[in-house]
Amino acid sequence: MSASDKQDSFRGDVYDLIELEQLLKGPHQVLFEGKSPYQDVLLLETKNIRLYHNDQLVWNSLDERIYHEALVHPAFVLSDRPEHVLIIGDECGFALREVLKYSTVCHVSQVSLSPATLVAAQKTPEILEMNERSFYDHRVQIIQSNIYEFLLTEQQRFDIIIANLPDPETNQLSKLYSKEFFKKLSNLLTHCGIMVIQSASPEDTPLVFWSIDKTLQSASLHTLNYHVNSPWFGDCGFHLAGKKVLKWNDEKNPCVENRSLPKSLKKWFTFSQRVRSVQKQAVVLSIRSLNLNSYSEQDPEDTKELRHLLSNPHRVLYEGGTKGDSVKILETNDVRLYLDKQLQFSSLDEQIYHEALVHPALSMVRKRERILIAGGGDGFAIREVLKYRDVQHIDLVDLDPLMIHLAGDLPTVASLNQRALHDKRVSVHQKDIQVFQKEQSVPYDVIIVDLPDPGDEILSRLYTVEFFCKLSNLLTEDGILVCQSHSPEYAPFVYWSIGLSLKGTGMQVKSYHTEVPSFGDWGFHLASKKPMHLTNRKVVVPHQTLPEDLSTLFVFPSHFRSVQENTRMNTLSNLTLHEIYKQELRR
Repeated sequence: MSASDKQDSFRGDVYDLIELEQLLKGPHQVLFEGKSPYQDVLLLETKNIRLYHNDQLVWNSLDERIYHEALVHPAFVLSDRPEHVLIIGDECGFALREVLKYSTVCHVSQVSLSPATLVAAQKTPEILEMNERSFYDHRVQIIQSNIYEFLLTEQQRFDIIIANLPDPETNQLSKLYSKEFFKKLSNLLTHCGIMVIQSASPEDTPLVFWSIDKTLQSASLHTLNYHVNSPWFGDCGFHLAGKKVLKWNDEKNPCVENRSLPKSLKKWFTFSQRVRSVQKQAVVLSIRSLNLNSYSEQDPEDTKELRHLLSNPHRVLYEGGTKGDSVKILETNDVRLYLDKQLQFSSLDEQIYHEALVHPALSMVRKRERILIAGGGDGFAIREVLKYRDVQHIDLVDLDPLMIHLAGDLPTVASLNQRALHDKRVSVHQKDIQVFQKEQSVPYDVIIVDLPDPGDEILSRLYTVEFFCKLSNLLTEDGILVCQSHSPEYAPFVYWSIGLSLKGTGMQVKSYHTEVPSFGDWGFHLASKKPMHLTNRKVVVPHQTLPEDLSTLFVFPSHFRSVQENTRMNTLSNLTLHEIYKQELRR
């Protein structure tokens, strides 16, 4: 592909752009910046700070501003002249930082829900720097009593109430989302006041989201709902509430400095038909019927990610608290590669992706002497393949010479991939995979397809039935092909279309997925000429992130599979995958 063939300099998720802008506005080091005939390359290193409460991720420094700017500023846009503000939760002072940007604010009361987190934030210099020492502003009063005592005794009325509540994982926490609690908050709201409530994800748990909305309405409040996509946490929901009817005026926008807000917030207030379809099933939540916590539970992916971070280089900035209110604050170096402003990898979790890409296929073949890797110029897939002593030869085929240079010669990347490109078993070919496959006659035991997403017509041709047929001709009779296939959660039509195109070759196909924090739920397909058996498959080489039983990766929630029957094969005569890709990213 020549430079003139590039139809669009950016073909990825818009939130990659938002994320990159966040990094470039904060402390960072550019390790490499350059252009190849095929793409723009940017390699960054940043400090990534993250706080875990009871081993669950609360925020990380990469995108906390996206969340907290979305939490605070829409309420201020709707408010005429906010002077008195109440913040519930937000023990790290990030919402407070945003509130204090408004010159009309003369007083802020801050009520903590987690004393351990408040102590951790006040004792950690890195957090004080991030919140711009907001705790020490003369307008701020840190309330020492708990929220229920405060609600009983407080006489002040507030123009804006910001409730950054913890997820309702227990009955006690569910009380914070009850009709009774919202009525108490309403009593502290001025007649024209605005309240904003952090809510559940409308995409992931729409019934919880709409139930919180209905509960606010049952407390005689008018509501206006919105949601924001945060790169690390996905879709985040919020409710605006007031005693008067609320209507969003798109002509008004935040008038203070910010890092992540779009020019128009209008899109935040629209919801997909799927999300709205469950609205009628919503229920009012009261202390007598505390069933909200049955919808919410601790995320096992957070625990897995925490274990992964602790097993790699890191610095503990703070650790303390009591059982049920314990806090860990970690700092890690995060090396991130962007190609055409699209995130290629983060050093924090690339191992999760590459272990899932490589090991299921290599654990299922009888012989793994010859391996072909299409794409994967960063060398991480090679690193994983080289763990198998019986591998005799690896052909790496990547079109971009700059990518191969980074992986082989730039110390930071070469250290991450353990100098994989310099292993004597590896042959590197700077070549188009379509050209390379025509020149080959000796078959491979495993073919790993780690190509860029089908964001344009040229890349879409690498996911056609015809291309997969040519690769299958290079596969041994007992061999397995594995193909990275984007996200079955965020781009299900793309994901299942790639699987269907693989089936169009006549090969047997098995689909699986894993959670990669930087990218969300990510999917892969295995394909072979013979039936594959998943039972009792274990990875026999060192690894950090895969489950003991690989068969768990092949289980999908029903809503992931719901679009499967509506997908279509991608062929040269009906080349549509890149159009589907663009549609799903816009959605």
